[in-house]
Amino acid sequence: MDHKSVSTTQRYYTVSLKRKRDAVTKLSAHVVDNHGRPSPCSEPAYELRSVAVPYGGCTEPSNVKAGGSSCPIRFQCAGCGYYRPDPSYLTAIEQHISELRADRETALAMDAAEFVTTALTAQISSFEQVTDRMRRQLASLPATERQEIEEASAVLRKVRAGTHTLLPLTVITKEEA
Repeated sequence: MDHKSVSTTQRYYTVSLKRKRDAVTKLSAHVVDNHGRPSPCSEPAYELRSVAVPYGGCTEPSNVKAGGSSCPIRFQCAGCGYYRPDPSYLTAIEQHISELRADRETALAMDAAEFVTTALTAQISSFEQVTDRMRRQLASLPATERQEIEEASAVLRKVRAGTHTLLPLTVITKEEA
């Protein structure tokens, strides 16, 4: 597009439906459960019977029906049997693990109750189990297939990032107020 900054292009560039569909096709076979065990699903199940949550997909029926805003256990994804991440969420999960570790250190420094640090440690362990298994599964794939998964993951991350609508800003000067 010949813009000086890629952010200029990103303002109006959208992922085509075909690219999204291709990415879903590739990644639906690489979905795992909350223990990191393979839990592949059909393409319709990937898109219609699950809803995106911060660290994967959720197949819990009431949360799916509410579009992801009605988690019965307050987004404790690591411990939920309905949690279904795929490789496109690896970066977000790893970032969350870092945040959980920082939270645990803060809780320890605050002399928080033991159940707080125990819960944080359990979440860290559960998410690490998922990411470790997913990374091992990806490492076992042929290089070309692994590259396709990485490209499909990038497409879906872009789709998820582009779903936020920004409100227009209006500048009001003192004279107008």
